Amino acid sequence: MNKYRVLGIVLLIIGIVIMKTVNNDLGSFISGILIGIGAVIAVTGKTVFQKKNIK
Repeated sequence: MNKYRVLGIVLLIIGIVIMKTVNNDLGSFISGILIGIGAVIAVTGKTVFQKKNIK
């Protein structure tokens, strides 16, 4: 497995755990961001900030 996909799955799990344990607005906001970023990284398998080799 790609290391970025593993990172995405970990972010998904952390976001879900935060959503289930914390019951305030900031916790919901942070868990939503983590779940969104984790889902995108898990599906694509890469980050937006990777360098491109231009020759």
